[in-house]
Amino acid sequence: MNFMQSNFIPILGAILILVGYVFFIVFYRLQKGSEKILDWKRRLTEVSGVPQKEKEEALSLLKEQSPDTYFKSKLQRVEGLQQWIQHAGIDINPALFIAICSIIGLSICLFLVLVWHINLLLSVLLGAASSFVLPWAFIAFLTSRRKKEFLAEFPIALDVIRRALRAGYSADRALEMVAEQQKGPIGKVFHTLSDKMRLGESPEAVLGDMANRLGVDEFRMLSIVLVLQRETGGSLAEATDNFAKIIRSRETLRKKVKALSAEVRVTAVILTAIPFFIVGAVYVSSPHYLDPLFYTEKGHMLLLVGGGMLSSGITIMIRMAYKDIY
Repeated sequence: MNFMQSNFIPILGAILILVGYVFFIVFYRLQKGSEKILDWKRRLTEVSGVPQKEKEEALSLLKEQSPDTYFKSKLQRVEGLQQWIQHAGIDINPALFIAICSIIGLSICLFLVLVWHINLLLSVLLGAASSFVLPWAFIAFLTSRRKKEFLAEFPIALDVIRRALRAGYSADRALEMVAEQQKGPIGKVFHTLSDKMRLGESPEAVLGDMANRLGVDEFRMLSIVLVLQRETGGSLAEATDNFAKIIRSRETLRKKVKALSAEVRVTAVILTAIPFFIVGAVYVSSPHYLDPLFYTEKGHMLLLVGGGMLSSGITIMIRMAYKDIY
């Protein structure tokens, strides 16, 4: 009984962390599963008794009916750890990234044990949770910032492509002109594209690899347009012009939604800051008033429960206040 009482807080912390992790995984999978992606290759292999000629006709029919699906069958989304890191613009080995996360978790665990004298098992659990949460938040922040910078200049790059195509240049030369004229993330991306194509790599492979590295749906759509234009023909200049208008309309809508939801976002920030402000004010006015909360078993239990509830509330408010525009 004494063993259960002494380890109640670490066990409760482990349960809360496990429940939160399972909830995040389930929510993420359901959100990703809402996008229906049809695996046409699997369906074609299932009909193995069909002659090869009919398979080719079926594949061409899929190409005509659903260009986006046909392109995805050749360009699969690779959502692994390496691509997740590359979306943030960081080019490091996944093993090194995992090592850095482990060092962060170990440092926090040692700090809690040696400085705050918290239970060892609870410190290990908090350190393990921090090794997941802190790198995820950092990568998510860099990915969001990089995407905003890319989309801010992307319509200009599309205008350059459109003018080059109407002037009579080829699509490859139009991509090179974007690399020569644009700076920042756009210039780096198109410079890499033009260099790889100049070395002899196929446009489908180059565009597919870059789309997976960026993780930006707008660039993936441009890749689909370029590949289909190479295979079926058509006015690429007109398609690029319409695509640029769509992106500008989406950006205008995003700014309108951001302006209309400003009050909600400010309210969420204030509600998030109130608990930390109150604790800080109490600690400044009466430093020893909160000692039972930080240096007793019951205080640790209250901190654990309160921290879990506060984290859940902050997560819900952030999800409600900050929504992507599709």
